[in-house]
Amino acid sequence: MALYSGVTGKLSIKSGSGTAKELVHMSNWSVELTKEILEVLSFGEDYKEKVPSVKDWSASADGTADFATDSNQKDLVDAFENGTKLTASFYLDKDTFLVGDCYVESLTVEHAADGKGDISISLAGSQAATLTLPTSGGGT
Repeated sequence: MALYSGVTGKLSIKSGSGTAKELVHMSNWSVELTKEILEVLSFGEDYKEKVPSVKDWSASADGTADFATDSNQKDLVDAFENGTKLTASFYLDKDTFLVGDCYVESLTVEHAADGKGDISISLAGSQAATLTLPTSGGGT
């Protein structure tokens, strides 16, 4: 059984054919895979039949706002403004991760007088997100 920790997790983005850049100061991320379920109704039947249909995915991430040059969070704002497709990689460890093309759906920056600046992003998947697993043995 693989146990993953925040020490091995990370989130990176890539725009077009550019180099993947790690998003720094992100404290959590989540990826949701969904599938539409269609209802099939037939005359004379007491129960509905259900069949799987199209799939989708979305993701979100939260962390400390940092628009410094090396944080790469500014790239998210630029991608939102320009409608740029990104490739996001969500790492549980170096060998176990989900990757998919996506768009920045929303971006929230918050700041409190008694706290720190925070950033939240929502990503809308485009096509499939793929899961990569270690080829042999366990993860790191």
